[in-house]
Amino acid sequence: MTTYHELGPAPFAALARGDGGPQAVTALRAAQLSRHLLLIGHLLRHWPGGTAERDTIADTLERARRAAPDRFAEVLSAPLVGSWTGITVRAAERGVAAAADFSQLCGLAAVAAAAAGVPADLPVPVRDGVLSVPGLGALSVGDATAARLTADDGRLSVTAGGDPFRIPADLRDGEPRWQGDDLPGWQPVRRLTAPDAPGVALDDVDPYRHGHHAPPANRLDDAEVAQWQAVFAQAWTMLARHLPGRAAELAAGLRVLVPLAQTDPHSARSATVRHAFGAFGLTRPASAADLAVTMVHEFQHSKLSGLLDITPLTDPADTRRYFAPWRTDPRPLAGLLQGVYAFVGVADAWRALRAEDSLTALASSRFAEARLQVDRGLGAVEASGALTGAGRLLAVGLRQRTDELLAEPLDAAVVAAAEQGLSASHRQWLDRNKAVAAA
Repeated sequence: MTTYHELGPAPFAALARGDGGPQAVTALRAAQLSRHLLLIGHLLRHWPGGTAERDTIADTLERARRAAPDRFAEVLSAPLVGSWTGITVRAAERGVAAAADFSQLCGLAAVAAAAAGVPADLPVPVRDGVLSVPGLGALSVGDATAARLTADDGRLSVTAGGDPFRIPADLRDGEPRWQGDDLPGWQPVRRLTAPDAPGVALDDVDPYRHGHHAPPANRLDDAEVAQWQAVFAQAWTMLARHLPGRAAELAAGLRVLVPLAQTDPHSARSATVRHAFGAFGLTRPASAADLAVTMVHEFQHSKLSGLLDITPLTDPADTRRYFAPWRTDPRPLAGLLQGVYAFVGVADAWRALRAEDSLTALASSRFAEARLQVDRGLGAVEASGALTGAGRLLAVGLRQRTDELLAEPLDAAVVAAAEQGLSASHRQWLDRNKAVAAA
């Protein structure tokens, strides 16, 4: 019998207000694991290699699952596993998936086996002289074109034409215990840390970390990583102090930051890929406040995308395009709802950051702008007539939260400036999109 993930009334109501909490986030992560496993099963059924290799991979995954279900789940539910499955399944359906795309599963199975403490020995792909060890790092293997990844007693070893290379991490405790990362050719995934925060991967090596509106950055040097670490620690402290509920959500669900290339020195960028729950890409933030708000903003996208994997919220037959105050282009209803949900978090974050003495004026201005943008966008969502039953319940929760944000007292001049800014944005949008506006 097929079973489906469902959210209970309480977690759904919490998510509908733009919050959620660790319980709801954990439920969304569980649904992502099921999604990843379904797509992996699809890839195995269409495996381009021999049946013996396919059966070995399937057996390795099953032995890991039986031996240590929680560690298996942690490996297979990782955000960039979602990116890989999404990219590879779409490519396979178009007939353009490379053998290395399928064989990424071999590395994933070996990592799961090491985490579960069961043995494995699988062939893994080499791309341009580099071998990916999912979630852990990448190894330069020179001219080798083939390699094997072996799991033994919680450790991984690579054989690529010479002596085995032992990956300097023990996986048996769930989180990798690093045992030296200065070995030639080995590029570990670095982790950002802060008091009372789980480690968050800063992944600049995974071959499936792309898909944002800016290319992923190449390998960061140690000085750059130190700057990321400093701003992350400051941002997390800020969140824990002023937005403890948001910090708890992030602790439950945020797993990976993907550094993006800084293509425009005057513009910061961030984006969440639809199928990478708990990860997002961004250029290095200019300040701790910027990162704190960006983490809230992008994780809102992960939460709503995770909810959409469980239940539809909008009618796909609606082809109209709408004004989104934070965008210059006309947006479909689903995109507008994503923006509304994200900016509820943005408004909430700037509201709370007014308590930082050095940020009061800036945060008040940004809060005033964001809450008006949410109100305008949500009004269009509510009036669309194209929401599902679950979508209407979500809109009710978002309206309650938005009205609370609008009721927060602010200086009249700050409110007036935000209103003028929204009006100007709408006029500019109408000028750019005359055909849509006239429809």
